[in-house]
Amino acid sequence: MELQLAAVLGSLALGGAVLVLFFGQWWQPLADTDRRVKELAEAVDALLRQRAEVLAHHDPSSASDPVRAWLRRVQEAQDEMASIKERHDGGQEQLYVVRLAQHLFLPAGSPVAEQQLKAARALREQGAAILEAALATPQEPPPLLCDPEDLEGLPDEAAGPATRAHLNEALRFLGDSDAALGVWGAGGVGKTTVLKLVRELCGRVARFDHVLLVAAAKDCTVGKLQREVVSVLGLRDAPTEQAQAAGILGFLRDKSFLLLLDGVWERLDLEGVGIPQPLGMANGKVRKVIVASRSEAVCADMGCRSKIKMECLNEEDAWRLFEANVGGDVVHGHTQIPTLARQVAAECKGLPLALVTVGRAMSNKRTPGEWADALDTLKASQLPSVPASDKSTHALVKFCYDNLESDTVRECFVTCALWPEDHNISKDELVQSWVGLGLLLGLGDIDEAHRFGHSVVATLVAARLLEPGDNHRYNMFPSDTLVRLHDVVRDAALRLVPGKWLVRAGAGLREPPREEALWRGAERVSLMHNSIEDAPAKAGSAIAEAAAQPASLMLQCNRALPKRMLQAIQHFTRLTYLDLEDTGIQDAFPMEICCLVNLEYLNLSKNRILSLPMELGNLSQLKYFYLRDNYYIQITIPPGLISRLGKLRVLEVFTASIVSIADDYVSPVIDDLESISGGARVESLGIWLDSIRDVERLARLAPGVRARSLHLRKLLDVRALPLLSAERTPELGGVQESLRELVVYSSDVEEIVADAHIPRLEVIKFGFLTKLRVMAWSHAATSSLREVAMGACHSLTHLTWVQHLPCLESLNLSGCNGLTTLLGGAGDGAAAAEEVVVFPRLRLLALLGLPKLETLRVEGECAFPELRRLQTRGCPRLKRIALRPARGQEGTVRIECDKHWWNALQWAGEDVKACFVPVL
Repeated sequence: MELQLAAVLGSLALGGAVLVLFFGQWWQPLADTDRRVKELAEAVDALLRQRAEVLAHHDPSSASDPVRAWLRRVQEAQDEMASIKERHDGGQEQLYVVRLAQHLFLPAGSPVAEQQLKAARALREQGAAILEAALATPQEPPPLLCDPEDLEGLPDEAAGPATRAHLNEALRFLGDSDAALGVWGAGGVGKTTVLKLVRELCGRVARFDHVLLVAAAKDCTVGKLQREVVSVLGLRDAPTEQAQAAGILGFLRDKSFLLLLDGVWERLDLEGVGIPQPLGMANGKVRKVIVASRSEAVCADMGCRSKIKMECLNEEDAWRLFEANVGGDVVHGHTQIPTLARQVAAECKGLPLALVTVGRAMSNKRTPGEWADALDTLKASQLPSVPASDKSTHALVKFCYDNLESDTVRECFVTCALWPEDHNISKDELVQSWVGLGLLLGLGDIDEAHRFGHSVVATLVAARLLEPGDNHRYNMFPSDTLVRLHDVVRDAALRLVPGKWLVRAGAGLREPPREEALWRGAERVSLMHNSIEDAPAKAGSAIAEAAAQPASLMLQCNRALPKRMLQAIQHFTRLTYLDLEDTGIQDAFPMEICCLVNLEYLNLSKNRILSLPMELGNLSQLKYFYLRDNYYIQITIPPGLISRLGKLRVLEVFTASIVSIADDYVSPVIDDLESISGGARVESLGIWLDSIRDVERLARLAPGVRARSLHLRKLLDVRALPLLSAERTPELGGVQESLRELVVYSSDVEEIVADAHIPRLEVIKFGFLTKLRVMAWSHAATSSLREVAMGACHSLTHLTWVQHLPCLESLNLSGCNGLTTLLGGAGDGAAAAEEVVVFPRLRLLALLGLPKLETLRVEGECAFPELRRLQTRGCPRLKRIALRPARGQEGTVRIECDKHWWNALQWAGEDVKACFVPVL
């Protein structure tokens, strides 16, 4: 038996040896391929490091032809290596037999890698010669990768030589082989400014599929950072952090990206967020991170080997920045002011944020006495000698706060601190809250209050106490509709509040604070943008035992607010302001709200409420009621409810459905408005309507009732839309005059001729108007439009009116099967063709599912100087983008499209193509 077993084992060994000898000759080429690909990756990595050295001596925009050609070939080598690596790594996952068969019948890999390796080595020799020549010439200051003209329109502190030097260092990092860069320094020295400038200008140095600027802020969690990333990328929310991480990872895994993390306070788990690892060069893709933090140690913990330390400005740079913000005419308007001004500037300790804000505060001080008083005030603050310390910054912010023009503006300013740190706040949302909080009293009507509120926003932006915000959604930066509060300024503002506030906005809370001391005596409470999903009995009893009686409570964007929290709210009998937008209220209306008899402002938007109770009429003081985007397609409003709310000034009731709602839901509202004795006084009304007759009824109620937003649906047997016609102004003029938003869906409209004067119309959306053939708009009807969206308007062939939209920011066309031309049509002549049609503020252009679209314009070019995102899908006939590039537009437009469509595009020139960063 043992002899038989030994014989079998010997046979197996002999057979294995024969197989090894037979297949060994085929294994070696596969091993050679693996080795060659590895050598190629190492050679290209060294080439990228050499490119960084070349960029340190040569500005690509002004370099000689040989240098530019070398840089271009390095980029091509990187792209080719990425392609080879992708094919090779994919093959490694296959079985050996499959790889062997591919080698026998589809020989590829090693010869190609060998050829590219030789090319990479030749490029390194050329690069060494370029560096040798550069070192042989007399040394000059490092060249600026960014021109001063490229910084026009950016914050003033971005224009200084120190900031430009830091920016150039960051841009060079994009071309080297390092994975992470740290930018660190005290609050207010300009770290965020550098990150924004990198985002604006990185297309000049490197190509990324995605550039993500996200704010980490204090108490940043994995979930919060995921929400920021998802918002920037435009991905869908997932139910769990693990699922969200998988979605982010799947989206970014095969893409090159630059992640800009602002305001990092502690090490963040990027892998847990879903950011692909490892960073650096992986699978032929470039993955880079720039971390901005106050701490050098945090940058090191985030893996940053290279770091940029940002410090306060020297005396001369600080003076130039201060003088630029004050204004030369003020500084030199009196012989004594320059000396005093330099002393005031010195009190800012070289901190850019302070130099800008204090400079703006002094821009209207034209006498030596005013400057002397300001200097005395700053000295009396006993500012610390340590530059950029929190105490110093807070004192300087208080100085600017005290110099605001009125108590109203000051209170509006500190109210901005109720929002989370680094949060982008909608101007409309901010002004709406100011109105609801009673900060804009003594004005004639809601429209006047909103106009004044927006002027206050402009005042605070001009004073640099508020900054222009970013539209994080899809990373469409910047945005004229958003503002943000610098974290340093926000901290100072919370110290300036006139009473006691409890502010834990965006702090990642899972339950409300339990400490009685926090609630006791708090006049305003902000727990918005958290994840409060539990309110233990101890928390509820703590609130009750503290006898908490806040006047305002902000809970919006807690998407699973527990019932126990609502039960606690009913005891807040002094409450006048309550925001419960997007808090997960399901089905039944929370009856606890009906106990709040002093309530003046109530926001229940973005919930799932089936009906309004008659008990809501108990809120006899209610002035502002918002129920927008209610997720249910039906909502019942009992007759007589609106008439009981005698002080109501704003009423907005919408469902989220665009097609179907309860047929009779609107009738009780209009009936009540007509029946109110003495005439209704609803100054801002938003509502769905089913007939032109309802529009006429509203028009007869004007000016007491002003329709701000109308959604018209299922208009049958209506050939033309009378609401926009000048002929119908006698009957409909009351609605035309006040209208801001018009939405028309699922109707038989064939013509939309807008010749009426509609001075405030800002948003129009048309959907499922399958018979629409003609659209003609006058300048009077389009001069203020910011957003236009059209979907499933199949009979429409072209648009001629969009070129008359100076304020247009977003144009979205989808499913219009008959559309052949975006601009033009009958009437375009030779003279018109020579003229460049400019869209001065357009940031988003979406062209989706337009199978017959052939050109953006019949003849001539268009200019989109502010375009940030272009979506093109389902447009097979569109072969050319008639774009006139703007200065500095290179690499700033993200274009989302099909790879084959992108490769087949015909370009008028390389300068046009260079504007776009394709996401394929």
